[in-house]
Amino acid sequence: MQAFRKTALFVALGLAAAGAMAGEISNTTITADRATNTAGSNGARALQHIGVTFDNGKILNSRIYADGAKNDSYSRNGTAHQDIGVATRGGTMDNVTVYAQNAYNRTAGSGAVAVQEIGKVSNGLMKNVTVYARGAVNNANNDGSYAEQKIGVVN
Repeated sequence: MQAFRKTALFVALGLAAAGAMAGEISNTTITADRATNTAGSNGARALQHIGVTFDNGKILNSRIYADGAKNDSYSRNGTAHQDIGVATRGGTMDNVTVYAQNAYNRTAGSGAVAVQEIGKVSNGLMKNVTVYARGAVNNANNDGSYAEQKIGVVN
């Protein structure tokens, strides 16, 4: 009986982990207007993910709204990373609208890095997709600065 319990627990944990890796956004509307994320200490990082799938994730038949989403990191060690409507690591986007007008991503530290991705697919396919990112701002300031902005991209 004890061996059975351990085996059942192991199988349940394995299935939970596999399900967490698969991830999919489907037939969904995500609204995060004026979402704000800030980190303001010395080792600060600010990571904001709105309508994002990882690993083999897909975004299908969905709408993602993040008008005025704001992500800031203020520190010597920087990093501000903002993802809006992103399907990574084998992801697919089909029949999706990503609306991110005035999305704002900034870091202002000497080790600054600022990466903003809006409507992006990694290792996959983008089909019947509209990406609206009017006024999107991505900014890295100070020594060691690096800024990268990807809008409507398939890698």
